[in-house]
Formats: sequence, C-alpha cells, structure tokens
Amino acid sequence: MPPAEARISLRGMTSCIRIAPLAAAFSAMAISSPAAAQLSPAEQRILTTVESGFEDDVALLEAITNVNSGTHNHDGVREVGQMLTPEFEALGFDVEWIDQDHVNRAGHLFARHEGDSGNPNILLIGHIDTVFEPSSPFQQFVRDGDTATGPGVVDDKGGIVVILSALRAMQAAGTLSGANIVVALTGTRKTQAIPSNNRGST
Repeated sequence: MPPAEARISLRGMTSCIRIAPLAAAFSAMAISSPAAAQLSPAEQRILTTVESGFEDDVALLEAITNVNSGTHNHDGVREVGQMLTPEFEALGFDVEWIDQDHVNRAGHLFARHEGDSGNPNILLIGHIDTVFEPSSPFQQFVRDGDTATGPGVVDDKGGIVVILSALRAMQAAGTLSGANIVVALTGTRKTQAIPSNNRGST
C-alpha cells in the first residue's frame, strides 16, 4: 500500500490556486477589498487557464513522478531537473542548474524571471528529490479518477506542478511579464549534504 502522504487530490492542485490565487498576489493585482466577490478579468483568466490545463498538469506530474529522484539517485534528480527546464524556459525564465557534486548531491534548479524594477521580488521554493530511493518498492504514478499516488506526488512534485500552473496562468492573463520571480528547486531537501572531503565517513 502506498504511504498515506504519497496520495494527492489532483483537483486539489487547482484548488491551491483557486482558493489563494498566487498569480494575483505575484502581480500585485489583489482586489482592493477582501470582501469583494467579483473577480477581475485577469483573475478570471487565471482560473480558466488553470482549469483548462488540468489534464496537461496531471500528465506532467505523472512524467516527473515516474522518474525516480530519491536524494541519493543523482542521475534521477538531474533528469527531473532537465524535464522541468523547458517548462520554465517556455515562460521566459532563465534557468540555471547549480551542481552540488562537492557535497555529494545532484544539484539545484534555479529559474529566474526579471520584470519591472518597481514590482516586488517573489521567491518560490520547492524540491526535486524525494525520500523514495531506487531500492524502494514504491516507484510508479497511479491515477484513480481525481486522486493519484506516487513517490513525491505531494512532497514535492505536485507542488512544482502547482507553481508551473500558476505561472502559465499569469502568462495567459498578461500578469507575468512585469513580475520578478525566482523559483528555487533544491535537490538536497531530504537528507543532509556531506562535503566531498568527508564522504569516507558516511
């Protein structure tokens, strides 16, 4: 049986954006009154874009989940990073892979989007690696209607897909171009990194 924490409500991914519209916050377009009930045209476009992209988001989640990226599987962590790179580049982000071989880890993916100088700086943080190493029997994404299980679907590959979904919605609504955003996806979240000169003691 899959671990309980490795089950995700797929529709809940869109709810993350519907309930707390990240894109509106990123672009400083929050409505003036918290009690206001009507969405602005940009906010409405954000929601419709997220909803229409649901199956594509699930497909991306399945693809990156089915690549084992246990912390110690450096090749797998790098492969997921390579899969995510064009997703960010298509949104106008400059993507950098920061190698961490000197601490016996795969590395980190940083995606940067430079917008208008007067706008806030936004930092989004996630991680590519999981606790499920290649030796784990739990390896595959399995969908059952609007729920799914798989290594890392919640922590944190689902979170990465939510970030990308929000950014795509911002682009569709015309609110991404002026935004200053850095997405930092680490590959060392799950265990302590050890400097290369100490590897013999681990």
